[in-house]
Amino acid sequence: MKEKQAAGSIVLTSIIITLAVSGIGLVFNMINPNGITLVNSSSPPLVEIAEAKQDKVREGSSGDVPAAREIEVITLLEAKAFFERGEGFFVDARSEYKYYELHISGALSLSASKFDSRYEDFSDVIAKDALLIIYCHSITCPYSDIVARKLRGLGYTNIKVFAGGWVEWLQARYPVQGFKVDS
Repeated sequence: MKEKQAAGSIVLTSIIITLAVSGIGLVFNMINPNGITLVNSSSPPLVEIAEAKQDKVREGSSGDVPAAREIEVITLLEAKAFFERGEGFFVDARSEYKYYELHISGALSLSASKFDSRYEDFSDVIAKDALLIIYCHSITCPYSDIVARKLRGLGYTNIKVFAGGWVEWLQARYPVQGFKVDS
């Protein structure tokens, strides 16, 4: 009898732990902008998303940085042209982990989540009038907009947001660098 109770208790505890860990994982996935899509919902075509993102950046989604209205959103081809001509600095707004894993060749890391602690190093080497091409993971990622608005508010005058971001660049097989190891 005691063995059945002990076995039942172990099974119940295992179920509770599994449910708790699964719940934590789902919550993390939901709040992570790079999380896995669990339910395929109908979404607008990428062109509509890009246009909406461009309008949002022009209008400025933050009332405290009105200068953000002038930030231009550029396409993959425009970003590649700047890259090939060696014009400007590509700025990766994704997490530092993602940056070190792989990023656009020559890009600088200025993670949106660590902007305040990393900005001083950035500002020491980048002039306020330098061309900055800011990107994050994809067209739906907000980090490039966040970093662009913050930099604009700090006096940077020549900012462009590459809306397609890392995903478009990688899919086009353009130059990348980092420490990603294929398994």
